Amino acid sequence: MRGAARRRAGHASKELVQLLTQDADSRPVPPSINPQNDAQPAKPVDRSGRAWRLRSQASLIVAIVLLQAVVIGLGWFASLHVARVDLSSRSRERTIDDITHGVEQFNQSLSDVVTGPLKYGTDEWAAAQSLVEACAMPRGAAVVLLDHSGHILCHPSLRNSPNLRNMDYSEVMVTLLPTGERVAMGGIKPGSVLSGETDSLHGTAAVAITYNNKAKVRVVAHRSAQDILAAEERNTSGLMLWGGLAGVLVLGLSVVGSVLLVRRYDSLLVRANERLEAEVLERTQRGLAIRNGLIFGLAKLADYRDTDTGKHLERICRYCDLLASELVGQHPEVDRAWIDRLCLASSMHDIGKVGIPDSILLKPGILTPEERQLMQMHAVIGADTLIAIRKRVGDDDLLNMGIQVALSHHERFDGTGYPFRLSGEQIPLSARIVALADMYDALTSVRVYKKAMGHAEAVAIILEGHGSHFDPAITTALKRIASRFEDARSAFAAEAGNDDRPLLFEAVESARRAQREAA
Repeated sequence: MRGAARRRAGHASKELVQLLTQDADSRPVPPSINPQNDAQPAKPVDRSGRAWRLRSQASLIVAIVLLQAVVIGLGWFASLHVARVDLSSRSRERTIDDITHGVEQFNQSLSDVVTGPLKYGTDEWAAAQSLVEACAMPRGAAVVLLDHSGHILCHPSLRNSPNLRNMDYSEVMVTLLPTGERVAMGGIKPGSVLSGETDSLHGTAAVAITYNNKAKVRVVAHRSAQDILAAEERNTSGLMLWGGLAGVLVLGLSVVGSVLLVRRYDSLLVRANERLEAEVLERTQRGLAIRNGLIFGLAKLADYRDTDTGKHLERICRYCDLLASELVGQHPEVDRAWIDRLCLASSMHDIGKVGIPDSILLKPGILTPEERQLMQMHAVIGADTLIAIRKRVGDDDLLNMGIQVALSHHERFDGTGYPFRLSGEQIPLSARIVALADMYDALTSVRVYKKAMGHAEAVAIILEGHGSHFDPAITTALKRIASRFEDARSAFAAEAGNDDRPLLFEAVESARRAQREAA
């Protein structure tokens, strides 16, 4: 047994000593970010190149609105462009149709006022000039009459500008519609009305031409492209305005709808997340409760092998709670979560006793030096057991603290304890607290080798170990709350007429008594 215990101690000592130098809440640091492993300081992460992410409801709505604005804007622009092209084409076609009909009507009117070929300066010419001046062509088109040589014979401004007579349009090219044929204006023969476009007559213009066989003149009606473009702008300006207003209205409705839909979806997602979080929390708490129950049961199993009282573990937990709560503010790691872990970890302080023979563990007399040495191995055995568990389940705050408590709760503040003779703050705080709580309970409880001691006497003995056996800060805390310790001891005391020993121990004793009586 002695050799096996020593082998366990040698196997676990390196890992246990490392545990003693770190806090139970600490986590292993990956080598890549451990300052002791890297000679160069870690470079800051450049987050400027990261893609923009949707991190909130507002950013999602903004993204949707921007996308919709782009889509609506592109649609509005494309639709407006198509509409303007279509309106422009239709406007040009209608303009040409209107002036074509106007030329036909004017040509008929001209035939009514002339009797033969027109000659400049004659009465019939004057009548024809008056007819040209008085003509009100559709869409503001103007009418001119060209003689057989292509010169202007009648013009709305000819009376004021006689020099217009010198203008020759015989070589002006006309693109006929819809064939696209290009002919010179002087080459147009008598026949029906022809329509098209020309690049002369003071710029690009839509023209309609016919030949009056009676007057022997070409009747030309034209409207400049600038006038047509201005008319198109007037027609499409309203389209742009109302199209823009419609786009803004659609975007506004889309924004409202997007906000409502996103909020609706977000509320559903929040409720789903809340249900999921509640379920995860419930399962986590259930798992923790099972884990804590198993750990406490393991500690209780070890307790059954001792002659300790059945509520020993409950008292240790309560004493640790009182002491740790008094140390809040003195140690940064001590908070409510740390105290709760300590209360459960303290129950595992003596689980190593399962590896100690009954002849030593239950011996009523004084232990021999060899027996004492073996008895002291329970600290290493307990820590080694918990390390084996941790290798299976992974790193865990509670197991880390339990290992520290199991291994070091018999160390002394002055360095004379066991198993590694640690001193001062080399001993984990959790183990220093459990050491005092365990001593108080041992002094005030019945053992096979002694009677229970009173509260005042036990406190006095512990205070004598101030700075030697125990951490001075913890003994000072005990001095402040000694009365609460006595209340806790009374609350978990054995019932009258019952020494509160474990039920298994009672069953074994009853069986032995029955055997003796039968013999």
